[in-house]
Amino acid sequence: MPFSFISRSIKAAALVCSGLACYARARRSKEATILTFHGLRGGKSDPQVLDYSLHLPVEVFRQTCAMLAKEYQVISLADLVEARSKGGSLPDNAVVITFDDGYASNYELAFPILKEFDLHATIFVTTGFLDREEMFWFQRVDLALGRAKRELLDWKINGRKLRLYLGTYALRQQSLDQLLVELKELPDADLLGEVSRLEAALEVSEPGFDDLPAAMRPMTWEMACEMSFSGHVDIGGHTHTHPILARCDTMSMRAEIATCRDRIHAEIGELPTLFAYPNGGSEDFTRETLMLVREAGFKAACTTVSGRVPDNASMFQLPRYGSPESVWEAKATVSGAFETLKDWRQRCQKVRSML
Repeated sequence: MPFSFISRSIKAAALVCSGLACYARARRSKEATILTFHGLRGGKSDPQVLDYSLHLPVEVFRQTCAMLAKEYQVISLADLVEARSKGGSLPDNAVVITFDDGYASNYELAFPILKEFDLHATIFVTTGFLDREEMFWFQRVDLALGRAKRELLDWKINGRKLRLYLGTYALRQQSLDQLLVELKELPDADLLGEVSRLEAALEVSEPGFDDLPAAMRPMTWEMACEMSFSGHVDIGGHTHTHPILARCDTMSMRAEIATCRDRIHAEIGELPTLFAYPNGGSEDFTRETLMLVREAGFKAACTTVSGRVPDNASMFQLPRYGSPESVWEAKATVSGAFETLKDWRQRCQKVRSML
C-alpha cells in the first residue's frame, strides 16, 4: 500500500519507530511548533455527541504532555511571540500548547495535567459561550442530527442537494461532516437562520445550555480566572459568538473582536494580547480581519493552517497543527518528521524529473 494512503496515526508510528522523528528533532531543533486542542473527554464516548474530533481522550493528552515535558521545551505563546517579534532566541525544540473555544473540560481535565507536568497553555475563549448567551452553531447542528427521529432528510443548501442519512450513529456522523462543509460557506448573517430551519425540518427544538452533553459544556469565568491566576494558562480571544470572520461584514467583524476583548478584560482583569481565528483556515479570515485584530490591541493571532513557526512568521497568521490523535502523532508532529519526510519526497521527485 502506498505510504500516502496509510492512516496518519500508523504513519506517525512508523516515522517514530524508524528513528526519523529523532533525526528530525535534532535537525529542526530551532523551529517552533504550536499544537491546537479543543475539548477533552474521559471514559467512553457519549452517544449524544456526533463530532468527537473536537474532544480528545484525556489519556492521549496526558501521554502527550508527559512526552513534551520529557523531550521538549514547552513555552508560552506570549514568549514565542515576544521572541519572534523582536528577533530573540527560543529554546531548542520549543512547543506551544493552545486550546480553542473554552470548554469546561479545559479546566476539569486539562488544567490538572498542565499543573502536574508544570506546562503552560493558551486557551482562546469564545466569550459569548462562557457568558452562556449563545452556544456554538455547530453544536446545535450536531445535536439536531443526533436527536432526529427520522432516518433520511433531503436538504438543499448553497444551490446543492444533500441527502442526509440518519439511520445509524455512523451515518449521522457522515451527514454531519457533509453538512458542516456547506454551512461554513454561508454568510454569517444567514447561518443561524439555516440552523433553525434545519431544526424545524428535523422536528427538534433548539437546545439550551442545560441540554448540552458534558463534553460540549462551556467553562465558567471563575474557571478561566483560576487558570489565568495560576500562571499555567493565558486567556486569549476567539471572538464573541464564533463566526467565521471572512463571512462577516466589517461592522460585525469589528464587534466580534472588540466585544471578545472587552469581556475578557472585564472578567480576567487584563487585556488579552493573543487571538485565534474561528475555523482558522486560510479562507476564514481576510486582510481586513488582520487589520481589525491588530487595531483591537492584539499582538498576535493564530490560524489553523498547518506548519512550523519560522523566524519570519507573520504575527497575525501564526500556523498551528491540529490535535494529534495519539502520542505517536504528537511525536511525529513536534519533531518535524512529517515535514522531513515531505522534503525528502520532493527532492526525490525533483531528481527523477531531471533524469
